Amino acid sequence: MLHLLGDVIGQAAWRLNRKGRRLALRNIELCYPLLSRTEQRRMAQQAFRHYVKSLLEYPLVWTGCPQRLQSLIVEIEGRELIDEALAQGKGLIIAAMHLGAFEVGIIPMSAHYPMTGMYKPIKNPQLDALSRHGRTRFGGKVIPIVKRQGKRAVGSDVLRALKRGEIIYTMPDRDPPRSHGVFAPYFGISTHSPVLIPRLVQATGARVLICTGRRLPRGRGFAVRFTEPPAGYDSQDLCEAVAALNAGIETSVRTMPDQYWWNYKRFKRRPYGECCFYNGKTQAQPPATEKPEISTLRAA
Repeated sequence: MLHLLGDVIGQAAWRLNRKGRRLALRNIELCYPLLSRTEQRRMAQQAFRHYVKSLLEYPLVWTGCPQRLQSLIVEIEGRELIDEALAQGKGLIIAAMHLGAFEVGIIPMSAHYPMTGMYKPIKNPQLDALSRHGRTRFGGKVIPIVKRQGKRAVGSDVLRALKRGEIIYTMPDRDPPRSHGVFAPYFGISTHSPVLIPRLVQATGARVLICTGRRLPRGRGFAVRFTEPPAGYDSQDLCEAVAALNAGIETSVRTMPDQYWWNYKRFKRRPYGECCFYNGKTQAQPPATEKPEISTLRAA
């Protein structure tokens, strides 16, 4: 019923949300230039419906019956990779994406594994408390990504968790602040991408797995899949490591592009001097006094 309602509301949102519709079409045009306009439009419409379904699933994921939620996970592929990674004793980083039912595959697994998630706090205190409760109700922990001295920082708790051989999860398919990323290929586009996961790998030697939660048709449940990113994600060269991680994310998105959150400005930041894909404005050069920095990890 939630998914049926998502189809109805998603179709209405497609018609009414002009800004979001343009953004989704622009992103799909950039990533799938060989598709016809009709095919691009069809993909964007489906993505709107799945986006609404994701929102409607939050009450089920965060507050619904735990046994019922677990029963809806009808398939888990690659779980043995989790056990193999944890057996090495260096921790595991799970990269989730804004793709399908991305929390369904992770939150319930905290009942079986020690897990810590990183999340951006919500401004509304009641909603923030609900999200924290929902993400920890199976036994997991969450750590807010907060600003220190004007910079987003990752707490030492994350490093300690990895060094204890535990699991942490985060979402790498976003455009980070200018000083927290590097440009690397993504769908054939030089894309500003976060360096957090490669930095954590360099600091701890942890393994990385990519997690996706495919939303099955007709409310049949969810199929969760864990895969390894291509070789090179553990490179000491940040650009090479981010490129490998982006390649793994792109491969996952291509398996079900209609369930991706295309209505997000993933390509907002461009190299200085290039034009923004969304408004055509040239990316201004930074002030002469600005010192470009890549985010660093605090010592555990």
